[in-house]
Amino acid sequence: MKNNLLLLLWGRSGYRIIFVSVIIGVLIANEREGFSQEEKDSVSLLPVTMNLSYKVSDGIRSVKVKVTRKEKRKTIAVDNLKSPVNLYLSEVKKHDPADGTGWIGNLFLDEKGEGIFELSANFTNLISGFHEYTFIAKSESDPVYEDAEESVTVTDAKIIMEYSGDDSIKTATGILSGWKDSAYVPVPDAELKLFIKRTFNPLLIGETGRVTDENGKLSAGLPLDIPGNHNGTITIGAKIDDHENFGTVEVTKDVPWSVPPKESPAIERTLWSSGANAPLPLVISSVVIIVVIWGTIFYLIFLLFKIRRISKKIRPGIDDQIRNTLK
Repeated sequence: MKNNLLLLLWGRSGYRIIFVSVIIGVLIANEREGFSQEEKDSVSLLPVTMNLSYKVSDGIRSVKVKVTRKEKRKTIAVDNLKSPVNLYLSEVKKHDPADGTGWIGNLFLDEKGEGIFELSANFTNLISGFHEYTFIAKSESDPVYEDAEESVTVTDAKIIMEYSGDDSIKTATGILSGWKDSAYVPVPDAELKLFIKRTFNPLLIGETGRVTDENGKLSAGLPLDIPGNHNGTITIGAKIDDHENFGTVEVTKDVPWSVPPKESPAIERTLWSSGANAPLPLVISSVVIIVVIWGTIFYLIFLLFKIRRISKKIRPGIDDQIRNTLK
C-alpha cells in the first residue's frame, strides 16, 4: 500500500520536477554561453588610443589623426585598421550643408598609423562665421580593435609677418593674435618660432624658447649672408606648435633679398665622376673593347655551328669509305 502511494505521488509530480530541471539547465547553459561570448569579444578586440591635432598653414586647415596601442609597455602605431576613421565637426551626425557641421569625411590610416584630413576651401568658406571648432574623430566596427573616439577644440588664431631692413640690419617680426569674445586680440607669452624657409628644413632664427610680448610680437634679426631664392626673394615665416587653444598655426611671406642663390658648379667629365660624366675617350674605348670581345665570342659560336653543319654533309661518304675498306 505504501509503495503504491509513493508511485502515485511520483506520477503526479515527477514530470513536473523533470520539466523544471530541464528549464533550469537550459537557462544556466544559455547564461554561461552569453558570459563566454562576452569574454571572448572583450579578449579579441584590442584597445587603442586616438590623438587629434589641428593645423593652419598659410590659411589651409588640416586635422591629423594618429592611432596607437600598447604592447609590452611599448607604444605601437596601428597600421592595420580595417575600418576608416570618420571626422565630424561639432557633433557626430550626418553632414549639415547649411552650416558645415556633422560628418566631414573619412580616411584609412597609413603605415605610421596616421591620416591627415585636409579641409577644402569650400569648407573654410562654409564655416567662416565660426571662430571656435570642435573636431571629432571616430572609428568603429573594426574586427580587430575596439571603437575609439577623440575630439579637439581649437580657437581661431592668426599670425602677421612684418619685415624691415636696410643694408646692415634686417629684421623679421611675427605678431600673434587670437579670437576672443568678438575680435582678435594680441596673445602674450606664447612661444613663437621665427624661421627662414629652406629646401628641406626651416632654419630657425633668434633664440629658442622666446615668447611674445604684451602686444603679441616677437622679432629676430636675419643673417645677412644667407642665399636667397632664384627670384631675388627670401621666405620668412612664424609658427606656434601645438598650442593648447590654437593648435599649430604657421604663416610664411616672401620678402626681397639681395644675396643671390649659390650656383651649383658645372659638372665636368673627370675620372672620378659618375658613369654619366665619364671622359669621352674612356667611354669610347670601353665600348670598343666590349664590342670586340662579344663580337669574337659570337664569331666563334658561328664557326662551331658551321663546322657541325659541314660534318653532317660529309659524314655519309666517310662511312661508305670505311665500310669498303673493311670489306
